[in-house]
Amino acid sequence: MMGGDPGSAAAWTLAFTFLSLPVLPALAAGRTMKYQTYEEDAPSTVIGNLAKDMALTPSAGSKTNFRMMRQFNASFIRLRESDGQLTIGERIDREKICKHTAQCLIAFDVVSFSKEQFKLIHVEVEVKDINDNSPEFPRKESMLEISENTAVGTRIPLDVAVDEDVGTNYIQSYQISVNSHFSIDMLSRADGVKYAELVLMKELDRETQASFVLELAATDGGNPPRSGTTKINVKVKDYNDNSPVFDRNHFSIEIPEDAPVGFLLLDLNAVDPDEGLNGEVVYGFGNQAPSEIRQLFKVDRKTGRLTLESQIDFESKTTYEFDVQASDLGPNPSPPTVCKIIVQVQDVNDNAPEITITPMTSITAGIAHITEAAAKDSFVALISTTDRDSGANGQVHCTLYGHDHFKLQQAYEDSYMIVTTAPLDREKIAEYNLTVVAEDLGSPPFRTITQYTIRLSDENDNAPMFSKPVYDVSIVENNAPGAYITTVVARDLDLGQNSKVSYKLVDTYIMGSPISAFVSLDPATGSIYALRSFNYRSSEAA
Repeated sequence: MMGGDPGSAAAWTLAFTFLSLPVLPALAAGRTMKYQTYEEDAPSTVIGNLAKDMALTPSAGSKTNFRMMRQFNASFIRLRESDGQLTIGERIDREKICKHTAQCLIAFDVVSFSKEQFKLIHVEVEVKDINDNSPEFPRKESMLEISENTAVGTRIPLDVAVDEDVGTNYIQSYQISVNSHFSIDMLSRADGVKYAELVLMKELDRETQASFVLELAATDGGNPPRSGTTKINVKVKDYNDNSPVFDRNHFSIEIPEDAPVGFLLLDLNAVDPDEGLNGEVVYGFGNQAPSEIRQLFKVDRKTGRLTLESQIDFESKTTYEFDVQASDLGPNPSPPTVCKIIVQVQDVNDNAPEITITPMTSITAGIAHITEAAAKDSFVALISTTDRDSGANGQVHCTLYGHDHFKLQQAYEDSYMIVTTAPLDREKIAEYNLTVVAEDLGSPPFRTITQYTIRLSDENDNAPMFSKPVYDVSIVENNAPGAYITTVVARDLDLGQNSKVSYKLVDTYIMGSPISAFVSLDPATGSIYALRSFNYRSSEAA
């Protein structure tokens, strides 16, 4: 609108348009969905459908999509984003991913999102075992020497068969071929492994029969069952008439996992009443002791001292069971006397918590992006914590530091969500540097600290502002058309396209003519030019 001073040029007000985008929906509480599938199922086999199983019914005009948060299991499980259908990605070999464990789980996180809300879904797929492995002995054939004066009822350890399957598909029985002197007794170790011992049922007479050939079979409980066999050659030897005897034939001991190499577990002692070499006792592991036992433990051949040979780890294994044998040096030794040792490993707090942060939206590693228009309690990122220790040593507490615009909200067990606590404004704070601290409950506790950045994306939430509310300019009368009058300047605090300002004349009339008949405005620069020659008296009359 033109001013009243006849010696001044007119002042104009500029028009602009402001667009506000809708804010993001808030996140709903987490939920766990459990499914089952069998190992070796063909790729594309359907496991389940999250939309159907969770009875998700979005409102009219809204559509629910799904997104897998963790990608490291993507080769095993596929997620169809349109409806949450879960299928087999590639054949799963249970024995490779969950060796010797009763329950095999593939766990991951999925977010379902629609216009109304986000839902965090924890998915656990249990891989069921099939009977795809046969029992197998470590040796196809073995030699066993036994003195002819061995007492009836004597038990002799045999090779332990291995079956990678679990449950009923694991070894259920041992059988031995028909013979006149021996039977089989099946036993179970503390770690669940089933093994067989050869039991002498009838006195031996080397002069009558000097050898036996036996076949030992291990059979699992699958349908149909699988089995494996080994050949045992028994040689009957002449004897010295006493075997060493341990003070005790069974020990169960506990040892902390941080025990140093050389730590004394037991000082074993066995006595043989014979004289000379027939009464001289030596100690050692049985032939059936696996290499793992020989690497971790050591038995002094002469003294029977059982010591730690290398470091043990509770997180790798909690129980070890093995036999130590005592035998004499006589020319015709009786079967070695066996002392059973069970070692229970005690946990110590030797592992720090591990932190994994999965953002909802990320372009750069270690940085989460969220719009400044996000509502309170909007989901930003998922924090998962793990600790390989057990009990209180493995229980983790998580804390978020850095700014009160964000907080941690527990999703389930050891997982937390970073959510907003207040409206955000990029023009005030464009980036937040947060600190995530995970600390276990051990004594002393272990702590892990991770730095994390949250970066706000711009929304068009600021109007352009002129450098001054009124521009007063003068122009000489009888100017030439096209003469430059002045330039108006406006600034916008937003970023990118949201900060680009364009100018437009407000529709007003002067002397019955629109303002656009008198001046022109450059929409990009804000420069104003005269379209006609101005006359002082005409302007004064107006």
